Amino acid sequence: MALVRLSDIQAQQQSITDYLAECERKYGSDANLVNGEKYFYPYTRSDGDPFFFSEPRQVVIRVHEKEFTGQPVKFDIFNQQVILDVNDIYGGITSLVLRNEWVESFSFESHVFKRMNGPEGDASYYQVVVEGPISCVYSWSKDYLMSLNSGVQSYYFTEPLKKSYLVIDNNFFPYRNNKSFLKAFNSEQQKIIKQFMRQSKVKVNKSPDWQMRHLIEYCNSLSHEDS
Repeated sequence: MALVRLSDIQAQQQSITDYLAECERKYGSDANLVNGEKYFYPYTRSDGDPFFFSEPRQVVIRVHEKEFTGQPVKFDIFNQQVILDVNDIYGGITSLVLRNEWVESFSFESHVFKRMNGPEGDASYYQVVVEGPISCVYSWSKDYLMSLNSGVQSYYFTEPLKKSYLVIDNNFFPYRNNKSFLKAFNSEQQKIIKQFMRQSKVKVNKSPDWQMRHLIEYCNSLSHEDS
């Protein structure tokens, strides 16, 4: 079953929905997809939402080594799903759940998300802050909790929750502060990096992405010197 009703696929300027329909014919449908091909929003009575960003972002998305630019996408971090908005044949907007095993990455502004095997070996989307011999990645999620305000039972989503990791030789080293960050390095590197962090006034639990990039690039320069 194709993702959307499509006319004949044209070789040039192929849209992402055309390409996904072509993949669907080639690889078959995914019976295990939770919401099927069309996305239905199940949290209309809850406070907040499951998304990393509430409104769609125009992203560059990579599917099966093919890139598509300017795609309206929302990232559901509660269910780890990438949701694509497309125009249907009636002129409205339809939201589609993209198959996780097909989506390699998506990016917007300075944010880059890649599908990676995590510390437990399960594949998920990680924000890649820096990629190199030493990489820095974030795992984003939300909790869905029950509230009993005024004695009325309701549900709400928390603000986005971040888990931070260094990735070295495909091994994930979680960190929550400067002390746990340094544990990923040998004793000699720890002394040098600790001094750099003090001089640069880095607190990894509060540092913006640009400061983490600067720190990781410095760590990678030490790794290069040792090789």
